[in-house]
Amino acid sequence: MRAYPSLALVVNAAAGRVRPPLVEQVLRILAQRFQVAVFVGSEPKEIGDLARTAAQQAELVVALGGDGTASRVAAGVIGTSARFAVLPGGSTNHVARLLGFPDGPVRAARALVGPLRWRRLDVGRVAPDRVLLFLGGIGIDALIVDDASPSVKRFFAWRSYVLPGLRHLRDGPWSFQVDIDGRVRRVVARTILVANGPFLVHPHFRLGPSIDPSDGQLDVLCLRPPNLVAWAELFGWAALGRLWQSRFVERWRGQAVAIRSSVPAPVEIDGDRCTDADELRVTVQPGALVAAVPAFSWGVGEGSRERS
Repeated sequence: MRAYPSLALVVNAAAGRVRPPLVEQVLRILAQRFQVAVFVGSEPKEIGDLARTAAQQAELVVALGGDGTASRVAAGVIGTSARFAVLPGGSTNHVARLLGFPDGPVRAARALVGPLRWRRLDVGRVAPDRVLLFLGGIGIDALIVDDASPSVKRFFAWRSYVLPGLRHLRDGPWSFQVDIDGRVRRVVARTILVANGPFLVHPHFRLGPSIDPSDGQLDVLCLRPPNLVAWAELFGWAALGRLWQSRFVERWRGQAVAIRSSVPAPVEIDGDRCTDADELRVTVQPGALVAAVPAFSWGVGEGSRERS
């Protein structure tokens, strides 16, 4: 990259760890390398609109917030000549971990002004203005996301999902119709996840072997524990980092996924509850997003193929 390229920082002022002094510190670091413009919003639609504007003005568009912010900003960048990056300011920061950025916005900003390389990522298209960047779900997963307190997430990060998770273990199950590349299955499940990234909540908790956000495929995991004893067994496999080996998990792969419930079921995309959706439809767009990542670090799962 040439000296002082243009950078647009899209800030979600409502994100868990984003505060004005932190934004000022991040801006000072980024100004060492970039000509920086700042776009600040707090509502999901507003973030998406700002990202589209930023992508017309800057070579690199950077999301400062959580996974929902990263997803909205990525949707605004796709289809333009701009590149994408993210600074972690949320609770789980799946996307920042996936791209190899260190934890914390300040450390990640320092990495962004250092040597960079480009990484091409798949995305899952959900709507004309919405993409699945890392993970979506229908069922209990969405209830847990909706139930996690923002103030608790600010201090306890991914651990803030533990108590909401326990509260919702008895919810469901739902009867789902799952269409993957035209093959239809009917299942009864507590939750179904559509994954473009390889882990859930923390990198130790892997979702499956060889899940790769640049392989042109989406991974679908169906969690079907019938009772609390089955949940305990499933959690045991998750604690070992091998969730997919539980007998209560089914896993499929494909490029076009449509999941419908016989009765309304909650939906989430990249950590944001979709209050206007009662089904989950995702179609992969291979290599649609070009991301700037630290040159000398690997993202979670990058460059390796796990064995099942």
